[in-house]
Amino acid sequence: MTRGPWRRLAVVGVGLIGGSIARAVRARRFCETIVGVGRRRSALAPALAAGAIDLATDDLAEGVRGADLVVLCAPVGSLPGLVRAAWPHLGPGTLLTDAGSVKRGVVAAALACPPRPGVAFVGSHPMAGSEQSGFGASDPDLFQGRLALVTETGATDRDALAAATAFWEGLGSHVRTLSVDAHDRGVAVISHLVHLAAYGLVATADGDPLPLAARGFVDTTRVAASPETLWVDIFRENQAALDEALGRYREILDRWQTWIRQERWDALEAELGRAREIREKLG
Repeated sequence: MTRGPWRRLAVVGVGLIGGSIARAVRARRFCETIVGVGRRRSALAPALAAGAIDLATDDLAEGVRGADLVVLCAPVGSLPGLVRAAWPHLGPGTLLTDAGSVKRGVVAAALACPPRPGVAFVGSHPMAGSEQSGFGASDPDLFQGRLALVTETGATDRDALAAATAFWEGLGSHVRTLSVDAHDRGVAVISHLVHLAAYGLVATADGDPLPLAARGFVDTTRVAASPETLWVDIFRENQAALDEALGRYREILDRWQTWIRQERWDALEAELGRAREIREKLG
């Protein structure tokens, strides 16, 4: 399993993340040929015109055939099916990875595929993105200095894990390896719950309060401008972990609401202070 530079990269889904990957790889020149795969060839035209990809196809089998690195950048609900569809067409020495924010389903799909000599799957998740979508929002420096999560199971090939790590490091990310369960439970709290809460804050402010919104509200709810279809798909795929995170969040809000009703301002101030100290450690 090569750790790069790769000869042929196939990016399935050339939107914000996939487009940024293609542009980052092109800018850093560690791949000879970049193939863009999409549901419609017309959707790939901007990436082709920008020189981010060399070839474009709407045929998944054609797109991944001959690639030594394949990155799936489609919505999380479609990832298991894409793994199953791509698997028979991958050649020896191919690393298959993804960029989805939920790992349980896609990893399970890969584990269920029949073993193929030299073909390996490693689940990945770059912790980078934007409320914007599409290739037009892509950025070759999107992953620079950002965290990329790589998941492993008891069946993960060590060379494949090293190759996936090298790929994200090559895009400028620092990599952390963790289990599938730890990944999904962690991102449910620090990403999925955050987006759901942002949507909730906007919904709460709808009406007379909204014209009063200033920078603090806008900054806090920025991610609520993300496509709702994308996030409902993520919430669905990570339902159990998100439900657990929501329960913990609700307990905190219920406690604070009780203290406000009881005018227990010292207790509220102390807990807000602890939260502030935690936040300050993030920089």
